[in-house]
Amino acid sequence: MKFRFTLLAAALALAATGLQAKTFKWTSSSDIPTWDIHSQNNALANGIHAAVYESLVYYNSRTFKVEPVLATAWKQVTPTQLRITLRRGVKFHDGSAFTADDAVFSLQRAMAKTSNFGVYAQGIDKVVKVDDSTVDIFTKDPNPVLLNQLTELRMMSKAWAEKNKSVEPKDIKTKDENFAHRNANGTGPFMLKEWQPDQKLVMTRNAGWWGKTEGNVTEVVYTPVKATATRMAALLSGEVDFV
Repeated sequence: MKFRFTLLAAALALAATGLQAKTFKWTSSSDIPTWDIHSQNNALANGIHAAVYESLVYYNSRTFKVEPVLATAWKQVTPTQLRITLRRGVKFHDGSAFTADDAVFSLQRAMAKTSNFGVYAQGIDKVVKVDDSTVDIFTKDPNPVLLNQLTELRMMSKAWAEKNKSVEPKDIKTKDENFAHRNANGTGPFMLKEWQPDQKLVMTRNAGWWGKTEGNVTEVVYTPVKATATRMAALLSGEVDFV
């Protein structure tokens, strides 16, 4: 399976020629605003979140066609009913199983009032669990781009969110925080190890990932640096691998 998140694809490309485990260090001008995957629709955050949290489907990096991720198949049952078969054996980083309950919860969470991902859930009427590995998405009208919308709706553990009082997405209009703002529990190839806002973000490889990891990157360290000159100096000195 191809590495699907573009912001970190460079990490694998740069490290692919080496044989030993590698820490990939990179920098940009700003930090991500939150780890709550349905709170703020931010390009940098979306790219980084995709290393930790996965969607049901995503684009193939070469053909740009939608391909399976946490979904393995889908069928248009009626013009307004899409049936999705979920991948079996997937585990969240806390060891719990990914099931239809999580898929239903995540899509409904993206549709919440405090979510900034409503644009990707636009047209969805309801999401229904069929069984532990199957969900139906009902749309208000026929929607030929529903799969494309689902590429940006990532999956969160329902039990984890309920346990940590993060059922509703963090409201970007307030300073209030939920547990999901600073913590993460996805199914992706990397796990959040540390996040010091505006200072440093560290992710480590998920040894229990269901997919096949390409390259030898075992750790990603992201450091936001506002000054362009400082970022370039760090690149030239070898302090970072990518700007």
